[in-house]
Amino acid sequence: MADWSILGRFLAEVQNHSTVIGKIWLTVLLIFRILLVTLVGDAVYSDEQSKFTCNTLQPGCNNVCYDTFAPVSHLRFWVFQIVLVSTPSIFYIVYVLHKITKDDKLEKEKAQTEVKHPQGEYIRQLGREGNDPTELSSQVLLIYILHVVLRSILEITFLVGQYYMFGFEVPHLYRCETYPCPTRTDCFVSRATEKTIFLNFMFSISLGCFLLNVAELHYLGWVYIFRMLCTACFLCCRPEAELYSPHNPLLLRLRHSMRGRLTRDSGANHFHIHCRRPHTHISRRSIQHSLAYMECRKSHGIR
Repeated sequence: MADWSILGRFLAEVQNHSTVIGKIWLTVLLIFRILLVTLVGDAVYSDEQSKFTCNTLQPGCNNVCYDTFAPVSHLRFWVFQIVLVSTPSIFYIVYVLHKITKDDKLEKEKAQTEVKHPQGEYIRQLGREGNDPTELSSQVLLIYILHVVLRSILEITFLVGQYYMFGFEVPHLYRCETYPCPTRTDCFVSRATEKTIFLNFMFSISLGCFLLNVAELHYLGWVYIFRMLCTACFLCCRPEAELYSPHNPLLLRLRHSMRGRLTRDSGANHFHIHCRRPHTHISRRSIQHSLAYMECRKSHGIR
């Protein structure tokens, strides 16, 4: 079998940026699919063609009958399935790692150029993101949902393909009527019972992985809806205590600007500008008026 180390490293990185259900899916993929196909599959299917014997001496009859009996080897079918099902997860982790690297680079550039404000540490703490995709930005969450959808489509496609190609049983006896066999020829399959058990087991594992994907989509759908509702409620019904918190960036910016305006206000008295001054009482409306007053003075060149 091929070396699975590269794919294993990618999937291990995917596990660091997945939900709980996604981690269960990856565990099932690594243990019950990759590990079993690598260790058990080689032993079960190592002699699948050499031990496929037909009671005829006609040259080429054995090969043609085996090709008719098994157009695709079970083992190669499952290897192909594992690679394709893992591809959306690999694309997802490449995107996430690229985004994390890009964000870190932007943060370093911003830290080198920005002026230190008292609220800077508070803002940076709010900007940090966890590894769970439900804690990342909405864009990353949508990419994660899309990759789970693609994973589910591939799983159900291979489930249907396995059913129509192999069914649920490997027969002990296969009767072949293909040219160049002169007559109907009886062919015997090696380890038919063992292959039947392994075939049904791999079908059950694929079905379980598909159900895990459906459960994860259900979970992520509710998470996405809940996040949208929380964002709307946060913007519309923000508590007054949080609005007037000393760590509120809006108040810190307003205080900083008002402090600078008081020191420079005497030099701007010769300008006759109709900018409405805000009220001195701090409220939600006074904050909006103060910001409008600051923009008005800035547009007229008054600092």
